[in-house]
Amino acid sequence: MLTVKDVNRLDLPKQDNYERALAIGLEKFSRKDPGWIAEKAGATICDGNLVTPHLNVNILLNLESKEFTISETGEEAPIWLSILCMHYLNSAEGSKPTGKLKHFREFKDGAFYEPAFNRRTKEILIAVFGQDPSPMIEAGQTLNGKRLDSGDAAIELPYFPFVPITCVVWKGDDEFPPEASVLFDETAGLYFSAEDMAVAAQMAVLELMRRAKR
Repeated sequence: MLTVKDVNRLDLPKQDNYERALAIGLEKFSRKDPGWIAEKAGATICDGNLVTPHLNVNILLNLESKEFTISETGEEAPIWLSILCMHYLNSAEGSKPTGKLKHFREFKDGAFYEPAFNRRTKEILIAVFGQDPSPMIEAGQTLNGKRLDSGDAAIELPYFPFVPITCVVWKGDDEFPPEASVLFDETAGLYFSAEDMAVAAQMAVLELMRRAKR
């Protein structure tokens, strides 16, 4: 089981060929109508940018330069986030969340990645919020999250407009250890592969942790 000390050393898993993955996504995007994509992805087009809401910020894709930036800071978006956004936009066909939640293992290839997924998501939630889940709600609300009535604390994070990620924590007591779940809407597999879902969930959980410590 992770400890808080272990959690502080966690970062995005190293993966190869980020630049190639982004280039492939942009090439696929170039063959589509940006206006159609924006409509189907819950995004907008403004001043030559495709604007995609992400948690409490907006990701701008400049339609001419093909560069990704964070609207609120003007900074270049991290490449992993640019890739996730590109995959989300390229997969968008207008499917909206149904509200039916599923575990990661229930999606295609999810069972294969589940041990790593749990280490980098639910075990972090347990280590950081297992004894006192209330800071998770406060942190989630700063990310435009919506509090849910589940467990001892639950927050639905708007990772992308049609891909919410839900974090649930049950606090520990004298009889039972703390428990947590990271859940996706049943439509998440239409937008993300299991690998994309794992990265998105991990980074969402790490952002909750960082904001809870502010």
